[in-house]
Amino acid sequence: MLNNKHSKQIIYPILEIIFMLFMYVSFTGCSDEDKISETLEINNLSPVIPATGGSITLDITSNATWKVGKVDAAWLSVENGSGTGDGKLVLSSDKNGTVSSRTAEFFIVTTKDGKYCKIELTQLATTPFIELDQNNLEVGARPRSHEIELNTNIPAGGISVEIQYEQEEGDNWIVGINVEPNVLTFQTILNNLSSERVATIILSYQDVSGEEIEVWDMLTVTQMASGNEPPAERADFSYVKNLPLGEITENIYIEGNIVSTGVSDNFRKNTHIIQNDNSSAIAFEASENLSLNKYDKVQLLLDGSQIETFDDCGTRYRVIKGINSANILKSESDVNFAPEVIHITDLTEDHLLSVITLQDVEFAMPYGGYANFHEYYVTQPFADYATKHYPAPMRDIEGGNLYLITNREVTYRRNPIPKGSGMITGLVVKMNDSAYGDLGTYSIRHLEESDINIDPDPTKRFSEILVEWELEPTTGFSNGTPSLPPTTGSSNATLLKDGTTGFHSGNTPNGIYLIDKYRGDKLGANTVISKSNFNVDSWGTGRYWIMDNVSTLGITTSLSLTIEANSVGSTGTWGGPRDFVVEYSLDGESWHQVASYQLTGQIEAGMTQNVTAGPKIFTYNLPDELLNKPNIKIRLMNVNNTSVTGGTTTIPSATSRLAHFSIRYTK
Repeated sequence: MLNNKHSKQIIYPILEIIFMLFMYVSFTGCSDEDKISETLEINNLSPVIPATGGSITLDITSNATWKVGKVDAAWLSVENGSGTGDGKLVLSSDKNGTVSSRTAEFFIVTTKDGKYCKIELTQLATTPFIELDQNNLEVGARPRSHEIELNTNIPAGGISVEIQYEQEEGDNWIVGINVEPNVLTFQTILNNLSSERVATIILSYQDVSGEEIEVWDMLTVTQMASGNEPPAERADFSYVKNLPLGEITENIYIEGNIVSTGVSDNFRKNTHIIQNDNSSAIAFEASENLSLNKYDKVQLLLDGSQIETFDDCGTRYRVIKGINSANILKSESDVNFAPEVIHITDLTEDHLLSVITLQDVEFAMPYGGYANFHEYYVTQPFADYATKHYPAPMRDIEGGNLYLITNREVTYRRNPIPKGSGMITGLVVKMNDSAYGDLGTYSIRHLEESDINIDPDPTKRFSEILVEWELEPTTGFSNGTPSLPPTTGSSNATLLKDGTTGFHSGNTPNGIYLIDKYRGDKLGANTVISKSNFNVDSWGTGRYWIMDNVSTLGITTSLSLTIEANSVGSTGTWGGPRDFVVEYSLDGESWHQVASYQLTGQIEAGMTQNVTAGPKIFTYNLPDELLNKPNIKIRLMNVNNTSVTGGTTTIPSATSRLAHFSIRYTK
């Protein structure tokens, strides 16, 4: 056991060591309570900056690293987004050009402890103002649309509009007022009074800041008395055609002859056509009934009207809308006017929508009516597209070709076509997307039956038949006959289809059999000629119709080919062949292409696109190489397995039809 003396000697050093450890812990520190806190102070948490913009500096006092949070204001930017310790935050703002103040809120945060300060910066509004580009406006008596330039920093919704009329009689003649960015728009209606009238349009702003700032401007409008107008300037048709779409704001007029009064069933209703001496035409729509007669010479005021567009069979045309009787500055009968007389090859883009007269023309296939589709389909709701119009090919003495278009609404569409030659007057159009496909560069629409001035006498044609297969009802051949002679022309000529069992009077697999053909000029609801259309169901790449043994000896003028055909359409995955080429040969070995063409499908229930209610007629000029030869051969060859529905034909089930085949020569 230790004595007291030795005990004290041992205890005192131990106590000294414990005291030193205690002091060490106290100075170094390990607990949260003993850490130094981060500090963050901003000298101005709600700064206000002027409307003129510029820079502002905020003082930051901190013992930590800090950064600026996201600033959601495009008009405010931060030049230094972070720092350590005391510093300065520099902010730059754009000019505030509006009459309302704006505020941006953001945070400054220490990066370790997350101490933060919220800044709410406000930029003052600018002084509001309203300035109209003019304060006086004189307008004519006719209806007009007006635009006045407006300079303001006030939002359109914050501007009040007031109209003060000097005369009570006939007030409310300023309508449609609208304040838009940078412009004041309104219309003045027709003045029927014998005196001028005055109104004042006042634009004002009521300040909401409490300062009662008075902001306003005004426009005094004087409208001339009835019948008084500032003189309009005559504009060329080419100038008007190049104006942008939208309102015509120039005081201009055009002068020309009315060639369409918008009443024909064979063109767009209520669409008038005015035409100048150069056969350039402009379409317009009337907002009321206009007392205009065909070929009247008219001065048409365009100021205040609208240029828009309309689509017809894949082609977009311009049309001027909003024309009324007040736009007719002058109208008089013009007995000396007549449409330009030209040949088909003379047509250009400048002729679109103009009325011209084609000379020395005849129907390429002189049979049937103006429209040769099955009349049953006209009554069916699913057949609107297929029966909207019918194209009949025309040919002129110079070898030009185009289609004559007849709408189903035309009451005389089933009248027999004249079989001689002569002239046709009508509107020049483009038909790029119709049930019958692309109809070539130009087509022509007659506006009334008298426009078709063609001699009915077939002996007055400028062409003569060389060979022709145009069957009337017939069974005058034995079933299995391999080829048929023409109905007109040398009996040595033959027509056959390759790879078949020959011609038959009734439905025969892999045979050519006779079915009905549609003719608009036939009486009765079905408009058909029975047993007059060749139908065959063996097709595919390289299969063909062929005409052989045709002599052109002694013929030195031009030759032309006309065919009438279609294929069976289907709502399923297949249909008849679509793609063909016309080829010729002198020896049966070497073949040369004349043209390519596509057939359409015969309509059936449920089909509304890419189908027709009857065959399509094609006409082509044949090369002079075929003139004065002892034997020429023409074939119509199927070049692939694509069907009229766009799928792949099922062979031999897919059928195609040939309703007419002929070669003619110019007399």
